[in-house]
Amino acid sequence: MMFWNIDIGQGVVVFDDISFLPDAFDAAQHADYLKEDLLQIVFGHDLVLDVGWTPSFDEHGYFLLMLVRDGNWDEPVERAEFTEVVSLKARISGIAGGLIRPV
Repeated sequence: MMFWNIDIGQGVVVFDDISFLPDAFDAAQHADYLKEDLLQIVFGHDLVLDVGWTPSFDEHGYFLLMLVRDGNWDEPVERAEFTEVVSLKARISGIAGGLIRPV
């Protein structure tokens, strides 16, 4: 499945308030839209990729990506911070690509 020009494989987008952001993202111009809950993609029954902006509405903040298994938010599989849309999208693509199983 393609989402935000990224192949997310079998991932299912369950929440999207991020895909309108351009690759040439400028936090100062988009600060009114930058909040804690921006994106959730579910992979299978046990893996959630979550992206938010922290602190909310602060142009000096960052995207926080968390990959969580079995609802264990205290010990995510991965936690990463990004200030650029391009690098965030690249990491989402890398995670999804690692989950794609050959048929």
